Amino acid sequence: MSYAVRIPSLLVAVMVLVASFWVPVSVVAADGPSASFDKDVTTVTRGDEVEIQVSHSESGTLHIGGDDYGYHLTVELTGSGTTTVTIDTYNSTANNASDYISGGGAKNLTTAPLDEPIEPSTYLMNVTIGGVERAIGQLKVTPRGNTSAATHVAPASLNESDDGISADSLPGSMTKRQVVAKGDYAVIKLNESGLESALKPDDISGGPTANGIEVSMNQLEVRPNHEQETFLATPENGATVVEDLENDLIYVVWDTSDLPLEGDTEEYEVTVTLEGENNSLVEEDTITARSRVELVEPTISIDVHNETTYPWEALQVNVTGETTIAPNSVLEIRARAPGQPFLKLIPVTVSKNGTLRKNMTFAPEDRGLSFPLWIRGDYYDLRDQTETKLELLESDAGMRFVDQETDGTYVTVSEVTLSVGGFVRVETADEEPLGTSAYLPPGTHENVIVEFDRRQLADSELLAVAHTDQNRDKNFSVSDDPPYRTNGTNGSIVADDAMVRLEPDAKTPTPNPTTATSTEEAAEQVTATATATPYPVTERTPLEPSGSATNTGIPLSPGLVVVALVVTGLLARRRQ
Repeated sequence: MSYAVRIPSLLVAVMVLVASFWVPVSVVAADGPSASFDKDVTTVTRGDEVEIQVSHSESGTLHIGGDDYGYHLTVELTGSGTTTVTIDTYNSTANNASDYISGGGAKNLTTAPLDEPIEPSTYLMNVTIGGVERAIGQLKVTPRGNTSAATHVAPASLNESDDGISADSLPGSMTKRQVVAKGDYAVIKLNESGLESALKPDDISGGPTANGIEVSMNQLEVRPNHEQETFLATPENGATVVEDLENDLIYVVWDTSDLPLEGDTEEYEVTVTLEGENNSLVEEDTITARSRVELVEPTISIDVHNETTYPWEALQVNVTGETTIAPNSVLEIRARAPGQPFLKLIPVTVSKNGTLRKNMTFAPEDRGLSFPLWIRGDYYDLRDQTETKLELLESDAGMRFVDQETDGTYVTVSEVTLSVGGFVRVETADEEPLGTSAYLPPGTHENVIVEFDRRQLADSELLAVAHTDQNRDKNFSVSDDPPYRTNGTNGSIVADDAMVRLEPDAKTPTPNPTTATSTEEAAEQVTATATATPYPVTERTPLEPSGSATNTGIPLSPGLVVVALVVTGLLARRRQ
């Protein structure tokens, strides 16, 4: 008998223990009215708004709290369906419950009005229909957390869209960093807690109308004989508040155009303060968040690879740079040739790390142009910082090599034009090199003297060829410095030929027949004479250029001859 009694007693104890941990969402009597909460526990941060949804089959009453909680609220539920009751916990100090509660029917606070917003706690909720409890739930009010702040930067063009600055577009435009170029936007991102109801986006300057919420920009470094400057976050000072309460975020977007900047850098601190006198959440003035802003001048430096593009190089110019301007800013690379119908505009976007990079390709018809290139910004004057001269050099050469008499040690090329500088090389009809001129800068040169490496002892038709200085070392190399060609790299070699005769007194003397006993001996005597008597050494300095080649093409004088390989049989084999 005793065993049979213990079992029911143990079962009852277990059932009581389970019931103490279980909060039913609804209580439904058989064939009676019903009610339920959409959540077992509804949670809200003190100071924010909360929505409570109640489903009921008949009219009833929502109860929140009770006398034991020091707060007992009732809201009438009319008819059947789902009723949403919204409570503004920040304004729960109002004498009339309907001033801070919406939804449902009549509202009544059966306890005394609160002196401060409803305190953090877990409040019992239930629904009664006809005086009978039909649903049970809980309202959990949690303490305010700490408000955190972080500085971001956004482009000066942020406000150009038709929709203005919005919570949807702002996050993708801003970059987290404290350095802000004057003219860009400093964006203070606030992770708010409990300020949802108190915050007024059009007024965060403190005081009663702002519910004691003050956001200000404060100068940190105070110079001698100056007072610290403080700027309240008002529209007049360039501040705009953007709310994203669904994600508990507030953005203070600050146009820095009118903020003072002394020297290269100005340090500011943005603070969020709750005033105890005007804000119910604190008893004394409390700084809930702070963040730094380093205001700097909008500066940019660029490096242009291939400022001078030579004829044998691709028509590509690479522009790289660094800037203090906000990432995601769209700048413009401008290239314009004065006096020419040439204008190139290329957008370039500042990267997340403050750099920019763009590859520019020019057309073949742009060769010969010389023009400035610079960076332009709609909100910044950047030309003085970035202007660079570009030269797209073309392969343009010509020469006039006329018949002449010499002593066999040199020739004179009457006129040479080299668009990018180079050399003149003189060869025999068999392509044997005789000599090369010194380096000739770009431009037109007259009476260019080419010294021979060995003496020419017979009248010959010689060829003068224009060569580039492709490796730009000013030293001639057959392998590194190819000839100029007409029409770029695919045309004929630029050259001219001339008959070069020995002066009468420079001809090789005839061997003495009395001493020469044979043809072989005579040949040996001639060779010995030429070897023993080297040609005289004379100082011959080429004249200075008579004109400079311009980058828009070098005009050739009427007497200047550009000879293609098809001119004479002498040059025919050089086509290959």
